[in-house]
Amino acid sequence: MTTHHVNSDLDSFNRCVAAVIARFPFCAEGDEERCGEVAEELRDLVSGIDETARVHNGFRETFCDDVAIGDHADWDA
Repeated sequence: MTTHHVNSDLDSFNRCVAAVIARFPFCAEGDEERCGEVAEELRDLVSGIDETARVHNGFRETFCDDVAIGDHADWDA
């Protein structure tokens, strides 16, 4: 089993989850080119809460990579 870092503590986890939810929707249909910018906004947002949130191959960094390529966008597949 492989584990991946998410946050340094439970409070940071809760605050990051709330901040990411508050930022949704990430990209609207027809605005796909902004997904990369939104991913950077999310990286800044979560690292401002917990500087460990952006560790290489961690959950939050991988999530932001997914947002950058249009996953988790607010449009129908």
